[in-house]
Formats: sequence, structure tokens, C-alpha cells
Amino acid sequence: MRKAWKTPFTQTFPCRLPLCSAPMAGVSGGLLASRVCRAGGLGFIAAGHFRDLPALETEIAIFFQDGRRQLQGGLVDVASDHNVRTVKGVDAAINKLSIGFIGHSSLSTEEGWENYEYILRKYQPLAVQFFAPSIVHRPSRGTNVTLAKKYGTKFIAQVGSIREAKEAMQHDIDAIICQGSEAGGHGLRRNLGNSTMALTSQVYRMIRESGKHKSDEKVVIPVLAAGGIVSGKHLASALCLCDGAVLGTRFWASEESLGNTALQQTLLQSNSCDDVVRTTVFDRIENELKESCRWPEPYDSVGALRNRTTEEWDGRSEAELGYAVDASDLLQRYKSSADKSDPDVVCVLAGEGVGEIDSIEGAYDIVIKIEEEALEAIDKLNSI
Repeated sequence: MRKAWKTPFTQTFPCRLPLCSAPMAGVSGGLLASRVCRAGGLGFIAAGHFRDLPALETEIAIFFQDGRRQLQGGLVDVASDHNVRTVKGVDAAINKLSIGFIGHSSLSTEEGWENYEYILRKYQPLAVQFFAPSIVHRPSRGTNVTLAKKYGTKFIAQVGSIREAKEAMQHDIDAIICQGSEAGGHGLRRNLGNSTMALTSQVYRMIRESGKHKSDEKVVIPVLAAGGIVSGKHLASALCLCDGAVLGTRFWASEESLGNTALQQTLLQSNSCDDVVRTTVFDRIENELKESCRWPEPYDSVGALRNRTTEEWDGRSEAELGYAVDASDLLQRYKSSADKSDPDVVCVLAGEGVGEIDSIEGAYDIVIKIEEEALEAIDKLNSI
């Protein structure tokens, strides 16, 4: 039996390790989440914009099916699990179902709220995570937090600034993720965001000084770091600042990833942190190609690999890009490149840790390798 790590995060969630896989839209499905859970972390399924309920339920079914196979095969360490609840027809030992939602679009309609409550009522997830924004209000419904709590589901808020963290702390959240600007994928524009280390450290200090605990419990609200974290050394570093870490890009480069395999291979090229940029360019183009679920300010910014599109347009004014969209074949050329999965033109999401990823591996093996590296790093620190 592997070591059970003890942090406020593992005391709050049924995890052996203080580690989560990020709910990346189009990437994080049921199999990926299940394998991360099997290894001891908390794996998330991405609901994304939450516009395809049957597709989400399919991934939930895959999550439970794979969990049952693991349990029957003796691959689940039931003894290390705690705080699990039974859903009808589901073994308590595999009930770690956790789902991530994009706030601005998932609950933008009454239908979205109805579907959200349906998922909470039917599947009773262990946890839900929201970002962009993390807290969503509707006069007739209350907040996404209160609805989750109605069904006994834990709520994790992802923030990118102190301002967002302060708002989240006004609600009955169970954990808070600090997404630094080094992260891949969507987040605050670079002039509004913060580095992973500075944001995480200051939110951690703010929560500790406030003495804010989870409702009716003695455990302080856990703080997790996200952004540029891909290795065990990074996890060990995060634990010097807070209670755990969230990894996205590392699991984008996993065998269980649902993402585009041609674009996924781009993550393994000779990249470094120099090859990643946080930019609004891709959303400014892609929003023009979308009929719905356009990314609004200040979340219309992604961490992605530099390519010809960013070389040509990043740093140029919105007026210049707007003129090109209206007066040239820019959109047509971009769409054609997207159809061909051309990484030299289209957006390939990646965080600044991508330079330390050199292989596509199974999610279980990734987690175990990260754990072993983290233990080595901690032992090294103990020897100083």
C-alpha cells in the first residue's frame, strides 16, 4: 500500500495524494478521471460549456464502468478511501465522481441550471469545480455553490486573482484553486492575472489569516496551485506554498486524453517555457467562428504554444485584428487550418511546464511517477 499523504486537501477529499487532474474541455473524459483516481489523485471530467448533456452522461458512465473493473480486479485501494458516499447502483469505493464546469456558459440559461441540478441529483458527484467565473448567481436559483451543497456535493472554486479569491471566500466553498498565468488553456488576461507562486502564496496566507474553515469542520479550506505544474518536483514546490496541485497539460499529454492526437503530438516537440504565450488572439479569431459560447472578457485569454498566428497578431491592436477579420480571408484560412489540425496556425493549449513533457503515457503511470519524483525532491530538501 502506498503512502497516504496528509494535507488539508486529502483530509477534505477522498484522495491519497494532494493532486488533481484539470477538467479540460474536449480532453478530460471519464477514463482519464478514473485512472487518476485509481492512482490516488482526484480526476475530473470536463462538462465544458455544458451544452451536450448526453455526452457528459456517457463520460460519467465510462468513469463508473472503469472504476468497477478496477475494484473487481483488486486495483482500487479501498482501505485508503474515506469520505465516500453511496450513489444508487454505484460502489462507494469508486464514488469519486468530480466534474468541472465553465461558469459563464454552463449556467447562462435556465436549461443550464436545470441540467446542473439534474446531474447533482442523479449522480451526487463528490465534487464540482467552476471557473470563469467560479461563482454564478441566478435570482431564482441562488448560487451554483448553494445548489451543489443541497445535494451534498463539495464545491471547488478556481480563481486567477486575489479579487476573485475574496469573492469565492464569501461562499461555502470546500477548496480553492489558484490558477497562475503560466497555465495552459483559458484564464484571466495576462494584464489581470498573476504568477502561480505569488497568487497561491497570497491566497493561502489570506485564508489562514482569516481563519476560514469549511462549514462545521476544523479543517481549513484547502488551497491548490495550478499553472505550469507537470512534475513531481513541481508538486513538492507547490506543497511548500499550499495544500496540493492541479495539473492540466501533463494529462493533455496522456493516453486517455480525448484531445486531438495530431495537436497532442505537438506537446512533445522541442518546447520550452519560451514557446508558450498567454494571448487573446485565438479567442478573438475563434469567437468570430462560433455561434454560441464565445469567451467573454476577462477570460478570453489562453496559454498556448506560439505559432504563426501569435507571431503575426499577438501584441497588435484589436482594431487591426478586427479589420483583418472583416476585410480579409483570415477567418477562412484559420478555419481551413483547423480542419487540417495544423499546429502552425491553430491554437494548441499548453502551460509553461510543457518543456518537461517528453512522452505520452497512461494517466495512472503519470501520477505514480509524479508521486515518486515528489518524494525524492522532499527527501533532498530534508538532507539540506
